[in-house]
Amino acid sequence: MKTAISICTTIFFLSMVCAIAFAQVVPDPVLYLNAAENGAHPDAWENIGTAGGELPAADKAPELEEGTIKIGALGIDQPNVKYYTTKDSHQTFGGPPPDNPELFFQDWTLEFLCRRNGDFFLEEHHFAGFQNSPREGKQGIRLWIVGGQSLDMSIHADGGKQGVQPLNLKLNEGEWTWISVVGTSGKSIVAYQDGKEVSSQAGFEFDKKLPINDISIGANSFDERRRTFNGSIAIVRAYDIALSEDEINQNISGTFDVDPADKISTTWARVKRGYE
Repeated sequence: MKTAISICTTIFFLSMVCAIAFAQVVPDPVLYLNAAENGAHPDAWENIGTAGGELPAADKAPELEEGTIKIGALGIDQPNVKYYTTKDSHQTFGGPPPDNPELFFQDWTLEFLCRRNGDFFLEEHHFAGFQNSPREGKQGIRLWIVGGQSLDMSIHADGGKQGVQPLNLKLNEGEWTWISVVGTSGKSIVAYQDGKEVSSQAGFEFDKKLPINDISIGANSFDERRRTFNGSIAIVRAYDIALSEDEINQNISGTFDVDPADKISTTWARVKRGYE
């Protein structure tokens, strides 16, 4: 019996070591915006991803705030987190295309740590846009809220609009959430909310030679910034690869220092009781 417990102990703690070792953010996002690490505020949101550059404030920067982010489904309860909150229309990040970094997508992943704070400022909520200029051009990804809380998407590919694609992402008022949208060129578009898949649909071909340079956080494009998202955003990441569900959850775990002590003790107590 002692031998069995010893073996179980070894396996358990090896699994915990592996979990800790791999709880790091997937490296090399091309765009990485973190409100906690933005010395450029209030003029721009600096890109600390591999593409470099920054997204200028347009017309003025959202307000930098600090508070607690709670996501019960993920065990996140993190105080003193910085994030940007919009208070009015025309308060976004992302300037005219020549002022933004250029991203090149074939496969892609977009991640946002965000909260919707209320109803739209004007006729609708826009959320974010990643497009080839001009914005009605050859390819891109546009995200906006339809029906009060559902985040949907319009894809530009094959030289024109491909229509609105429902994502089944729900932005409930006042609730923080982690959303991810993953595109595999020509195959699929998969949406995740708080680490779980919520929708999957056919994808569209993306041409990696076309620069994604009309980038906006808080609107679909620089020209449509009047339709500003009424909410808060703490982190944005964009990858030029399609992340798996495990990698999406790895990014969530690697972002916050979630104290695993209670989970470890509870799990070990259950394991030990099973051999007594």
